[in-house]
Amino acid sequence: MDAATPAPRADLHAHTNLGDGWISPARLVREATRNGLSVIAVTDHDHVEGAKRVAEILAAQESGLQLVSGVEVSTRGGHLIGLFVERAPRPMRTVEESIDAIKEQGGLVVVPHPMGRLVPSLGRRRIDALLAAGYGIDGIEIYNPSPANAGRRDAVRQANAEWGLAEIGASDAHFWQHIGAGYTRFPGGTPADLRQAILDRAVGAGGQERPPARLNPASYVAQCAWSWFVDPPHRLLRRRRAARADTAAR
Repeated sequence: MDAATPAPRADLHAHTNLGDGWISPARLVREATRNGLSVIAVTDHDHVEGAKRVAEILAAQESGLQLVSGVEVSTRGGHLIGLFVERAPRPMRTVEESIDAIKEQGGLVVVPHPMGRLVPSLGRRRIDALLAAGYGIDGIEIYNPSPANAGRRDAVRQANAEWGLAEIGASDAHFWQHIGAGYTRFPGGTPADLRQAILDRAVGAGGQERPPARLNPASYVAQCAWSWFVDPPHRLLRRRRAARADTAAR
């Protein structure tokens, strides 16, 4: 790649309104395209319906934007992100079981908002223990502009100097205004290139140069209410439907 040519950018942590985000899949595609992203990962909590809908939208239009199907998994020890997955691991299992479930389908494991205090997050001792036990963590969010780990960025960078994980930047966007506010630079341009770059530790976290848009506090309160009271019953219904489908298929 020519030194004057900016590296492709991927936002690897974004939510839609099929989960606890306030972004429609169509709006997510528009904003990711407008912001010049090459790749977007849709990572709704514990399901891949948002990613499937974005895939349908991209298939129906000519767009340079490409998709990575992802999921943010709720484990007993904190959240994990699975990238390049086709199905969501069952929630509320151990972190170890969740990593195995991502890896069994060829996915990559990223730790979101590490050491965060506002949402369920993996702490340093837990990550140390997982790596010492040989669990395959591929990347860690070095830059996530959400309040989830804003005060922990320096500590995460220092820890990753020892861990040597791929340095991921991601928006953790729940609002369309934040798509691309954090991003991952990588060589190439395709999801396959991105995957290889993560495995090769050839990615870089970006977004710090421009603070994310500030929204009305009422927007955050409403989104939190949706996340706490509306989205969980939806997820429970999805799991029940999936369980019935599995039973019927046997």
